[in-house]
Amino acid sequence: MIKWLNYHHLLYFRVIAKEGSIARASEVLLVGQSALSTQLKQLEESLAQKLFERKNKSLVITEAGKVALEYAEEIFKKGEEFIQVFNEQSLSSKSHYQIGVVASAPKVIACELLEQAQKYGDDCFITLAENTPEELIEKINKHEIDLALTNNLSVIGKEDIRVKLVGSSYISVYGAKKYAKFKEGFPESLEGAPLILPTKHSKLRYDIEHTFHELGIHYDLIAEVQDSSVKKLMGEHGKGLIFLPEFAAKPLVKEGKLYKIGRLPQIKEEYWIMTKKRTLSSPITEKILDNFTL
Repeated sequence: MIKWLNYHHLLYFRVIAKEGSIARASEVLLVGQSALSTQLKQLEESLAQKLFERKNKSLVITEAGKVALEYAEEIFKKGEEFIQVFNEQSLSSKSHYQIGVVASAPKVIACELLEQAQKYGDDCFITLAENTPEELIEKINKHEIDLALTNNLSVIGKEDIRVKLVGSSYISVYGAKKYAKFKEGFPESLEGAPLILPTKHSKLRYDIEHTFHELGIHYDLIAEVQDSSVKKLMGEHGKGLIFLPEFAAKPLVKEGKLYKIGRLPQIKEEYWIMTKKRTLSSPITEKILDNFTL
């Protein structure tokens, strides 16, 4: 029976698990490998559980180790909040909830997600930051964010990730008033048109290029832009035609800042929220997963 927990042991175990080896953990912690091995063994003995198994000279975390890591992440997350509260001298008991949003997602979705988190977590403060799909997965796996919004699931590997489809939208082509001429004969009218496309790692970029290839349409690439706000501004200023989900473009069309050139029915963008499977899941995360839709 465990009477007390050695937090140094837990810290070392957490770093070993995240780094994947005692050697790399030793470099991060500046602690000798033999000392780390001893500390890990003592933790396993106190728990009466093997936290790692050796396979092909590598450490593979066990099921017991996965459970221990979940608790370790929660414990040290609270510790980080503790330090932040006293460093800022706010003496606030508010917890910290962190959301990641893929940079190409319309800002209206990010705002709705933030509002939902505020609704369900009125006793916490919320951080919302933009990342690439690959960075979001990395941060989720490292427990650096609680929840993420993405439009690309292809980057998910064998991780224990929970995902939920929250909405989808057709993609249409938009531009400033001077490009209204491209409406006639759409989409063949886009032959040679100046386009502002998402960056190469985007699924939407692949879908657009594939569609244009299938239609035999050539275009003039003006710029590659991932941030949705920058893309809209460039479209408004007449720099080229842009591709947007219809719900995201609707306010700008209503204001006369953008004109809809035409819909590409072959292209539909989906939006997903995802989180790491945890032993102790946040109530905010559970409520968002149950209720958030576009």
